[in-house]
Amino acid sequence: MIDQVKVRVLPDDRVDRLNAALALNRSPKTLAEWRRLGIGPRAFNVGGRVFYRWSEVQAFGAGEKVAA
Repeated sequence: MIDQVKVRVLPDDRVDRLNAALALNRSPKTLAEWRRLGIGPRAFNVGGRVFYRWSEVQAFGAGEKVAA
């Protein structure tokens, strides 16, 4: 059975670290470590906060390679 989670996606196709982590069934700390190691979906800063492109989070969750 697949669990459904509610993820908040902003109109410009970005999600914050918490929502990206929820979508990938990981902790936000794991995504922070992935960013440090250069793996996972690409992260970027806006106003001092970390965001991810929703399309890249979905692609990474589906097993596709995403350039970090």
